Amino acid sequence: MLLVNGKHRIHGPFSLEKVRAVVEDKAIEPEGYEVKQSEDVARGELVPLASQSVLSTCRPCMGSDDETLCTAKSQWIAAVLKSLRLKHLGYLHFLGGVCVGGAEFLPSQSVPYPIPDKRNDNAFLTCSFLSDEKRDYKTYPLMRLIDDLRGSGVRTLSVAASRDVVFPNGPLEWFENKGFVDAGILVTEVLHKAEIHYLQLEL
Repeated sequence: MLLVNGKHRIHGPFSLEKVRAVVEDKAIEPEGYEVKQSEDVARGELVPLASQSVLSTCRPCMGSDDETLCTAKSQWIAAVLKSLRLKHLGYLHFLGGVCVGGAEFLPSQSVPYPIPDKRNDNAFLTCSFLSDEKRDYKTYPLMRLIDDLRGSGVRTLSVAASRDVVFPNGPLEWFENKGFVDAGILVTEVLHKAEIHYLQLEL
């Protein structure tokens, strides 16, 4: 996700032209990114999300196989893991050797933007991806992450998700079906027609 001019959040993948248009405050028609979520849960190979494995997310997240596009994310993860003394930040989901989904988290106190709950025993799901009309690729890594967090003393897992649209992490109903409870609206993102809510799961 890219924050532009302090007010517009653009989810990836995005083009240079789109970023320039937003930077210049040109008129952009709001677009809601709606995807029907399949209930057919895929179960492939789960790989811990770390500085090297994150390079495999370039295709699903950036729309490119150029790993240099994920170099900054790789360096950031390496620094986070070192400073927080964590082994990983979640799990990536692979099918046929290709990254198709994942679940990424941070301890809530390390989240670099305001969220309602900054307790030590609250984790925040920073990214949950991907699903489409045919397969659900994000349930499997999320369930594994939840099991890990339960075993580490974390009491709750929170997430920001939108009603109806999948930016970010949505739709909200998908998380409610997993047991997350809606705690209210965080912000409305006009550019993506996203009413973003804060949800929390008791572990």
